[in-house]
Amino acid sequence: MPYVTISVTPGLTAETKRSLLQQSSDAVVESIGAPVSSIRVILNEIPTGHFLSEGRFDEPGVIFVVDLIEGRTNELKEALIGRLTQVGSQVTGVPLNEVRVRLCDFPKSNMGMAGGKSALAAGR
Repeated sequence: MPYVTISVTPGLTAETKRSLLQQSSDAVVESIGAPVSSIRVILNEIPTGHFLSEGRFDEPGVIFVVDLIEGRTNELKEALIGRLTQVGSQVTGVPLNEVRVRLCDFPKSNMGMAGGKSALAAGR
């Protein structure tokens, strides 16, 4: 944990996608101190015609959704939002104002860990 889901509009090369995945993982480590062994990152490419931003179809965009176990400070969350916004813009070329980050805190009892235990049962 954390789980990062990135949704992007079409047009990125395979190398750009790989860089976005890697740099997003690095940003989580750098900003909130999560061990890389706990981080999962997935990239979803939004098909043409399936993204509407400000009333316009298929504008370039990057959206990060990060699932976290509850307990991080607001300062850490702000650092994560800022770092992922930078990564999203720098790697994809999408303007900063078109990159969005949404954090979702889950109670420890609602997050499964390795071995089929909740984070609460695992003592996280």
